[in-house]
Amino acid sequence: MNEENKMSKADFAKMMQERRKALFDMANDQVEKAVESSQQYKIYLDLQSRLGYTPTNTLLVMKQNPKATLLKDIVHWREEQKYIKKGEKGIQILEPGNEYMTKNGNRKISYNPKYVFDISQISGLNNPPTPATYETSELVSALLYRADVQPEVVTDDSKLPSKVYFDSESNKIYVKAGQTQSEMLHGLIREYCVVEFSNKDRDRQQTMFLSESCAYMISNKFGLENRNTLFLNDCNEHFFSKEPKEIKKELEQMKKVFSKISNRVEQGLYAQQEQTKQKNKEVGDHVR
Repeated sequence: MNEENKMSKADFAKMMQERRKALFDMANDQVEKAVESSQQYKIYLDLQSRLGYTPTNTLLVMKQNPKATLLKDIVHWREEQKYIKKGEKGIQILEPGNEYMTKNGNRKISYNPKYVFDISQISGLNNPPTPATYETSELVSALLYRADVQPEVVTDDSKLPSKVYFDSESNKIYVKAGQTQSEMLHGLIREYCVVEFSNKDRDRQQTMFLSESCAYMISNKFGLENRNTLFLNDCNEHFFSKEPKEIKKELEQMKKVFSKISNRVEQGLYAQQEQTKQKNKEVGDHVR
């Protein structure tokens, strides 16, 4: 019997509360470190795009194992008949638990400390997962799938600030003719991020760094080459003088935009796959 099983309910609850606090403190301490340089910020963005964790858990992983690529708990690794190397130390994260009501009547979610292990900590030869590859045309179609704002092609001599540009007044994304599919895809990803951050309180320039950060993560998630990294040079200027709470709030906003657009792309890719299956089935039925 381990020590936790010997504890009273009160002692166990106290221990878990202390572990939760320690992890939240660790994540809060890591916030400023994650944006202190362009190199550190890039590590954070790479982790966020690979893992898809909350900012808090991404910060915790960054502190404990910034090179992590695929994380699972012991149970899920064992289900795949894979086992942790002897002596490996788990990475602590906070797993969402049950909802509860505060005394003020607000709904909140409890978080429980949990150990996960990276694929590099598994016995045997375990290579990091290889991202799926897609044709540029597939990703363009998936990005436009059920998008509220659809692009409009304009002539290549149009006086736009960039080859792909979201105009908030007309609520349209304009795409200059004559550019490569790769240029168009990267531009569309960036501008769809601009769409999500666009509001009456902040203009395009104020949110451009966040949009570029999200565009980088989306491009990274889907294995796109020639990702824009120039925005990283503005890291210090953007986060300068911001309080940890404000930085954390921006990281959370970015996660929402990243998830929303990434999920739409995944749904669009799935819809394309289903359409291809249906066409192949119809061809097969016709041949028979």
